[in-house]
Amino acid sequence: MAINTYKLPLNRNFIKDYLPHRDPMLFIDNVILIEKNKITVESFVDPNANFFKGHFPDIPIMPGVLIIETVAQAGALLVSLTRGLTDGKFIAFSSVEKAKFRRSVLPGEKITIQVEIEKIRLPFYKFKGIAKVNNKVCATLNFSAAEMSVK
Repeated sequence: MAINTYKLPLNRNFIKDYLPHRDPMLFIDNVILIEKNKITVESFVDPNANFFKGHFPDIPIMPGVLIIETVAQAGALLVSLTRGLTDGKFIAFSSVEKAKFRRSVLPGEKITIQVEIEKIRLPFYKFKGIAKVNNKVCATLNFSAAEMSVK
């Protein structure tokens, strides 16, 4: 499907056709912008998520590794929506670099994530991602992913 033919926002049911993730590991709720090399998505942080029970229970914050995972899912979704994947292929997270956390993400907040493809050398992709809550940066990172085959 051509990028300009997507009717935005794209919801979770649509996203499930392009990402293999499912609850409780599917963190993207909506796609609000899609361009050739850029995507903006929203993630609503479930205040009842199990990780809040054990991750700083008296001061519940979303684990940084899950913020990174959410950004990586946005990158995989970008590749899937703009370049397509052949049957039996998926995008797998392969590295993270320069991750910085600037603000905690709290239960019930909405994270807005922007991911941009910086370089493609198939089967590898390099990305830049930024996560914001209320327009304030909570995390930035550079990361890589690769096209993989289902075995």
